[in-house]
Parts: sequence; structure tokens; C-alpha cells
Amino acid sequence: RFTYGFSNKYFAEVNFGYNGSENFYPDKRYGFFPAAGLGWVVSEENFFAPLKEMVSLFKIRFSHGIVGNSNIDGRRFAYLATVANTSDYYFGKNINQKYTGKEIGEYAVDVQWETSRKTNLGFDIGLLHSDLTLQIDLFKEYRSGIFLRRKSLPGYVGMINAPFGNVGIIDNKGIDASVTYNRRFGDFSLQLLGNFTYNRNEVVENDDPSWRYPWLDRKGRRVGQRFGYIALGLFESDKEVQNSPRQTGDVRAGDIRYKDLNGDGVIDSYDQAPIGYGDVPEIVYGFGFTAGYKAFALSALFQGAAHVDVLLNGEGTMPFQQGLSRGNLFSNIDNRWTEEDPRQDVFYPRMMAGSLNDNYAASTWWVKSSNYIRLKTLQLSYNLPPSIMKLIKLKSANIFLQGVNLFTISPFKLWDVEIGNGRGAAYSSTKS
Repeated sequence: RFTYGFSNKYFAEVNFGYNGSENFYPDKRYGFFPAAGLGWVVSEENFFAPLKEMVSLFKIRFSHGIVGNSNIDGRRFAYLATVANTSDYYFGKNINQKYTGKEIGEYAVDVQWETSRKTNLGFDIGLLHSDLTLQIDLFKEYRSGIFLRRKSLPGYVGMINAPFGNVGIIDNKGIDASVTYNRRFGDFSLQLLGNFTYNRNEVVENDDPSWRYPWLDRKGRRVGQRFGYIALGLFESDKEVQNSPRQTGDVRAGDIRYKDLNGDGVIDSYDQAPIGYGDVPEIVYGFGFTAGYKAFALSALFQGAAHVDVLLNGEGTMPFQQGLSRGNLFSNIDNRWTEEDPRQDVFYPRMMAGSLNDNYAASTWWVKSSNYIRLKTLQLSYNLPPSIMKLIKLKSANIFLQGVNLFTISPFKLWDVEIGNGRGAAYSSTKS
């Protein structure tokens, strides 16, 4: 690493890593990963002097570099093939003679380093004699050569397991910002703070073969994008069922009606499209304050997320999943469609024993917004005076009362919003 600074205004850094990994052929084992950064404190320039009273600091930062990854889904020595035990093979006239043996576990592959090109443009700003500070970063990351199992190899190639390859590409970009304000007024002190992060990624290449319809393509979507049916509401009558595209199973009034995207009169996997944001939020933010008066201080920190949702599935979401002899029900089970109350705004469609149709398939019906804002911590404290400190022979001490996760505001009520997809069967954040 080489760093240089001149006149407290101009800064530069150049660094590189030369790394080796046992996962690649010896002649491709090492990778060279350089990075460089520049900084300019504009507020130290003479022409900035008229603004210095208001803007005490204005710094521009720029960096660009490459980093490498050699971890291949737990696969070591990827340039060597492995041998594995087979499952049973059946031969003979009546296909009734069973044999076991050995087969290729993983194929030897000529892969090399996965790389990530990272670019960052940042601004550090101090206002009002640096009482108010802002930090803003615009970032972009382009990952290429991502290790994925190949999907474009046709079945007639006859491979046991598809081999790995440097075939994936993901583009990622966003903004990260934070702001703080500190001020003292005699015996009073105040600190305000906030942060905001927005991140959007996109699959550029994943080695998928061509899809029959464009809405099925995973390229151009978010990483981990969900796919499912588009729900149009609930069937209002059995006659509407008969006059609609054919759906799987025993379909009646009160069941979920899906959109026939390809217009072939049948609801199947070709009618599944991207649904929802996913359980990883695109937007994360937080804000808080600390207010003090003499030896007392009150502080609070809120955190939140947006552009995030959960896909409900499993027992509880699907009542009587195992038939009438077993089933888990949430407390909102009475919010359902019935013949006596055939509403469209219910939580559950028509009740049934077991899985008789696609009511509980992944669809927009079961995607629920999990945007939230949470009071993460609240604390009231008191610093003991020097006379008591001297008596108990301590340099400093305080008495405090603290609450954690005191309340959450969210449209999602079934379980802790941070648990994510499923049926809520995980230990939630505790309130204390």
C-alpha cells in the first residue's frame, strides 16, 4: 500500500493484493487485485474562503478497485475430479437386478478467480462550524466470473452433476448516506443522527437457457427474485370457475383466481412471473437522538426498512396442511371466505382439508409487505456526581434505565417482520 498527502488538501492511495488459492490450476492459482483512491479537500482551497463560514468542510473522495473471490460453494481443488458412491442402478430383463458402484461426484473444471470491480464516489460535508456533518457515498459493484453450476448444458450430455463455471454476472449499485448534528446550549446538549441506504442489484448473466416467455427470465431481475402466480382475487361462483382458464385440482367459488399470462387457457408454471421485492430490503434507514441536561441524558434509536416483503407458506399459513387430523392455525383464521360472507378482502380463501388445489402456491396473494419502523433502544441515564464518585472510588459511573425493541410499526402483524419468509417458526427479536 502506498499513501500520499499534500498540504492537507490532496490525498492519494494505491494498493494491491496478490493472492493464491488451491482451488485453481497451478498456472491460474494467483490473482492480482489493485485499487486506487483520490481525495480532495475543496474547502481548503483559496477560492472556497467566502463559503468557509457556512461550509467548514467539503471533501470529495473517489476510489476504484478489484477484489477476488476463490470460494466455490465449499468445493476445494476444483481442478480435480472427485469420485462418489452411486445410488442404486437397476438392470436386467425386468429391471430388477440392483447394483451399486462408483461415479463422478464433481467434474474437474478450469475455473479462475471471481472478480468484483468496485467504484465509490463520496462527499464529506461539514456545516455550521461542523455542528452538522453529512457523508454521502454513491457506489457501484460489478461482479463477474461468479461460480455457478452450469444450467445451459442439455441433458443428453449425460453429466451426473453439472460442473461449476465462471458464468455469473451481477450488477449492484446504490447510495449510502448519514447525517449527524451536535450542539450544546449551556447545560443542555443535543445530538441528532440519521442514516439511509438504498441498494439495487440485477442479474446480468446466470447461464440459464432461453426461457419460453420473457416474464420467466431470471436475467434482469433482482438476486433471489421470487416467482409465482398473479392473483386476480377469489372466484365469486362455480360458474366463473367453469368460464375461466383451467386451474389444478378441485377449484370452487372462494378459491384464488390466477392470471393466464400466456393465454393458453391453462394455469401452469408458464404463468408464473416476478412477485414482490423479496425478504432482503432495498432500503434500510435509521435515526435517533440524545438529549442531555446536566447529568441526565435521554437517547433513542429507531431503525426501519422498506421495499421488503414476506412470502407466507407452510403450516399456519396453510391450515389443515396435513388433513383434518393435524394443522396449525393463526389467530386470524376467522378472516376467511365463506358462503355466508363471500368477501374479496379476506386473508384466507375457501377452507379445505389438505392441499386439493393451488390456493397455497406461491402467488401475489401470499406476498405481504413487511416494511417497518422499530424503536430499537430507548435509554434514560444519570451520571453520578463527583462527590459520590470519590466516595465509592470510581472515576465515572451512571445509572440507566433501558428498553430494547419496545414497539414496531408495520402492516405485517403475524410475526416479527425480521424473521422473513415462511410461517414465522423462528425465535423473534425479544422486547426487554
